[in-house]
Amino acid sequence: MNQEHILIVDDEPDIRNLISDILADEGYSVATAANGEEACEQLTIKQPQLILLDIWMPDIDGISLMKNWNEQKLVTAPIVMMSGHGTVETAVEATRLGAKDFIEKPLSLAKLLQTVSDTLSQSEQVIEEHDDGSVLAVVEPIGNSEAIKQIKTTLERIYKTRNHVMIEGENGTGKYSTALLIHRRRHKKSQPCVLLDAQTIDSSFADKLMHSNGYFIRAAAGTLIINNIDCLTIEQQNILLSALKHKQFTVFGQNTVQPINFQIVAISKSDINRQIVKDEFLADLYQLISEVKINLPSLQQRLEDIPELINYFVNTLPDTEQTPYRKMSFAAQNRLRNHSWKNNIQELKNTVRQLQLLGGEGEISLDEVTELLEQSKETTGTQPNSWYEMPLREAREAFEKDYLIHQLKAVDGRVGELAKVAGMERTHLYRKLRALNINPKDIIKP
Repeated sequence: MNQEHILIVDDEPDIRNLISDILADEGYSVATAANGEEACEQLTIKQPQLILLDIWMPDIDGISLMKNWNEQKLVTAPIVMMSGHGTVETAVEATRLGAKDFIEKPLSLAKLLQTVSDTLSQSEQVIEEHDDGSVLAVVEPIGNSEAIKQIKTTLERIYKTRNHVMIEGENGTGKYSTALLIHRRRHKKSQPCVLLDAQTIDSSFADKLMHSNGYFIRAAAGTLIINNIDCLTIEQQNILLSALKHKQFTVFGQNTVQPINFQIVAISKSDINRQIVKDEFLADLYQLISEVKINLPSLQQRLEDIPELINYFVNTLPDTEQTPYRKMSFAAQNRLRNHSWKNNIQELKNTVRQLQLLGGEGEISLDEVTELLEQSKETTGTQPNSWYEMPLREAREAFEKDYLIHQLKAVDGRVGELAKVAGMERTHLYRKLRALNINPKDIIKP
C-alpha cells in the first residue's frame, strides 16, 4: 500500500506524539519536528504529502516558516495550520499565504482526521484502490462453499446494475475489498471511487458531502463507498436521505443543483435492522441504500473454503508483503480448518503471515501451527489470580492493560474499533494506551 507521508510540526511533545499516534494508527506514514529547524531537516529526508504546522513555536512562528518555505519553494505539499489561540484574523492570514485549512486546539479527533482526509483527497480526487487491511484485496470471492456461491451469484447481478448496495458482515469478512471489487467491475478505471468513513465525520457533514469539492462532486459518475454507515447520527442520516430521495443536491457556495449520478456502496458491521427497531437508523434511508443487499458469511459458515484461502495467502503474501514462500502441509491445513476463527478471514490471513515470517524453512508443519495457536491462547497478559497480591493501583493497571490488549487483538489492532468496544473517547484512549506502554502495532493479532 502506498502510504501518504505526513509531517507534524509542533513544539509541544504531548500534542506532537498524540497526533503522531493517531495518524499512524490510521495507516499514515508520520514524521515529527519540534521546531522550524527540525522541520527543515525532515523535508530533506522525505517530502511529505501533507504538513500539520503549529503557528506558535519558540524559534519561528508557523506563518513565517510557511512564508520561508513558499519563497524558497521547499515544499509542494498542502499545509494545515494548528493553533490554541485561533482567531479569525489568524486563520484568514494563514489561508491567504497558502494554508489549506486551520485547526484550533484543543484538537477534535474527528475534525483532525476529517481535515487530513479531505486535504489529501483534494490533491488526488480519485481514491486509489488498495488493500487497507481488508482480506482479499480486489479479487473475486475465494471458495466454493454454498455461502460463497450465493455471494458470487449476487455479485454477478450487481455488476450489471447501477443500484445502491449495502454490504453487512462481521469484522474481517472482507466488506471493504468487496466494495472495491463492485466498483472495479462496474466502472472504467478512469471513473472515481471515493471513500467516506462515517466514523470520522464531524458536525459539518452536509458541507463535506455537498461542497464544490465535497464527496458528492468527487464521486460523480463513479462510486461513493460509505464505510461504517451505521455510525451516522440521525441528523446526518436525514441529510443523506434528503439528497437521495430528491436525486439531486445544491452545491454549497455555488447555489447550483447537481444530480446524484453515482452509486453508493454502504458498509456496516452492525445489524442495521436492529438499529431501526431502536430508532437509531432511519428505515427510509436503509431502503434507499440497500436496493441490493450482501451479507458476507463468517469463516465459521464456510469452513470448507479454508484450504483454498490458505493456498491463496501462501501464494500471494510473498508478492504483496514480501514474506518468505513456504508451502503448508495437509495436516497443518486441517488443524487450521478446525480452529475457531473469531475474526474471520483477516485472522486466518494474519496466522498464515506469522507462520511464513516466524517459522523456519521448508514446509509449514502441523507442530508449527499447533504451537502458534497455543501461544495465541496464552498471551492474554497477567493472570487474574496474581492481581490479588498487588496494591489496588497496580492491580487496576494490570487489569486495564490485560483488557486493552485482549480487545485490541479482537479488533485486529484498530484503535477506532477498540474505542467503541471499550466505550472510551479516542483521544483519552490513546493517552491510556501510552500510559500503559501499549503500542497497537506491537500487538500480535491472533
